[in-house]
Amino acid sequence: MGKELEKRMSKLELLTKRLGESSQITNEVVTELTSELSGIVREQVKEEMVTREREIESNVITTVKDTVESTIREKLDERGLSKIDADRLTKARQKRMRELLGNPSSDEYQLFIGFYQGKLRNGYKRKFDVTTYAGIDPSIFKEALEYIQNFDMANRSWCINALHRTYQNNEFANNKLVHAYERFFGIEVA
Repeated sequence: MGKELEKRMSKLELLTKRLGESSQITNEVVTELTSELSGIVREQVKEEMVTREREIESNVITTVKDTVESTIREKLDERGLSKIDADRLTKARQKRMRELLGNPSSDEYQLFIGFYQGKLRNGYKRKFDVTTYAGIDPSIFKEALEYIQNFDMANRSWCINALHRTYQNNEFANNKLVHAYERFFGIEVA
């Protein structure tokens, strides 16, 4: 029985030795796998962090850009038209009056300009619900410009009647207008 016990002990020692060696190999493999996996995981995490950082940066830039653009748009809307656009409307009005009435020094221009400007101004104010030409919203600038460029006075008989009354009542503001009236309507005064 002693030999049997010795055999079993020897077998048990051998198994323990093998188990120890196996455990050491397993630890080495696990250590190697762990270090390799940690490198891979580290790279993936790094890539993910860079991607997230770019997304966050992009979102922040977009948000800031939208906020700035919105603020600028609001400030421009509060201000109305820019000086450049307001000047463009003024030039368009002057050009349209010259197209309709001719040379600013002509009798027709001097007699009718007030009527034409008043009619244009009142129609413009009514259409765009503003108190000044530049008071429009910048988003409808083109529409306002087209309104001015297409303005016309289809019937000006009421203007002529008003001029006749003004002449008959001697209510012209100055002699220059009296003489323009007389020349335009062919009245010869002795």
